[in-house]
Amino acid sequence: MAFAFLALFPIVNPPAMAPIFIDMTSSLPADQRHRLAHLIGWYSLVMLLGVLLVGGWILKILDISIHVIRIAGGLILFNTAWQMLRNEPRETADKDDEFKADISSRAFFPMTMPITTGPGSIAITLTLIPTGPLLAVKTWIKFAGISAGIAATAFSVFIFYRYSEYFFMRMGKTGIQIFTKLAAFILLAIGVNIIWDGISGLVFPGR
Repeated sequence: MAFAFLALFPIVNPPAMAPIFIDMTSSLPADQRHRLAHLIGWYSLVMLLGVLLVGGWILKILDISIHVIRIAGGLILFNTAWQMLRNEPRETADKDDEFKADISSRAFFPMTMPITTGPGSIAITLTLIPTGPLLAVKTWIKFAGISAGIAATAFSVFIFYRYSEYFFMRMGKTGIQIFTKLAAFILLAIGVNIIWDGISGLVFPGR
């Protein structure tokens, strides 16, 4: 459990993603923002558990390389961060209403995937898949431990998102904007790094 949590938490990085969550949900009432934090935590748990259980098989069946997944996910992260850095108007009044009405689907994309649990965490989860006979007790004990680590990571996402407003709202609009820009820049850098890792893996498979 501890190994899986320590491997995933720095990649998911809820403290750094919390200001982005606040920025993207600033138009929502507090109760809907809290509900959204709960949904993102839950979707993060379900998605990473799904990757742990069947992700490796799906990639093999579809003949998709993990490096391709990294490039695609990195491009989505890059685009999201770039739009935030450009400070384009995020939502009009009509889009605010649409966001509130469609909060459940927005909770998964883009809030859960790729912003919270993106290609980096998917790649890490794939590397955590235990080896050994599928029906062996030892293998299932490993699965249980890794699942517990994933659950702890998803719970940390919920905690940081749910209570982030109590810290960031005290910073004022200027403080939130500064912190959000820094977080968006970090997200942009993460996207570039994930894209590069994917390209390097395709071009230099032996490295």
